[in-house]
Amino acid sequence: MFTLDGQTAIVTGGASGIGLATARMLAGMGANVVIADCNEEAGHQVAEGLAKGGTGSLFVRTDVSEPGDAHALMTAAASCFGSLEILMHFAGIGMERPALDTTIEDWNRIIAVNLTGSFLVMRAAGSVMVEAGYGRIVSMSSTAGERGGTGRAAYGASKGGVAALTRVMALEWAGSGVTVNTLAPGATDTALVQKMHDSETRRAYLQGIPMDRYGVPEEVAAAAVYLALPQSGYITGVTLPVDGGFMSSGVIKRG
Repeated sequence: MFTLDGQTAIVTGGASGIGLATARMLAGMGANVVIADCNEEAGHQVAEGLAKGGTGSLFVRTDVSEPGDAHALMTAAASCFGSLEILMHFAGIGMERPALDTTIEDWNRIIAVNLTGSFLVMRAAGSVMVEAGYGRIVSMSSTAGERGGTGRAAYGASKGGVAALTRVMALEWAGSGVTVNTLAPGATDTALVQKMHDSETRRAYLQGIPMDRYGVPEEVAAAAVYLALPQSGYITGVTLPVDGGFMSSGVIKRG
């Protein structure tokens, strides 16, 4: 019942972390997978690994903050596989820095990649999907975009913007067979999070997570793939937390 045979999926940020876990899951469900990443070595390795497993795969070096790269990515996917049904837009960068210490250069870089990059890639994919009359777009927000967190001035603003952008695109394309949803992962053990979260950040997060643990990339990937299924066609404009209960919790008493 749940299959993606014959469909083509782009995964930005697909060379590592949640993107890599999602790419592998999509491949396992029969989709052709286009890995888009700025890490050429890792991207090629992932695409080659998928191909060895029998998946139609392609790597396209992509800087999501560059308008030309977004359009070139869609063209490459269509040229190789003939169609585009799924976009998993997970490329992003992180930073933990107090607002008073955040420079304009810090701010501009985070916004350019996380928010402007989302606009460029999602718009480029949407133009293809709206014309075709079908599509599934899943973007990557964060619990940091929904709740205030120490050191998250630029990062939180960028992810809150992604959630708002997702709702607007979902509304505008709702009559075209295209759904647009976003995930809001909580603390998830990826390479990016391992760099961002020091011991005090980890302690603070675990204190607020009812499940008392970090998530793993595959748990977020599973939510993403569900939203990419044909059967999820009545879900659009949603921000879905994947966070061990973090967003729904208040005071937590242990024991």
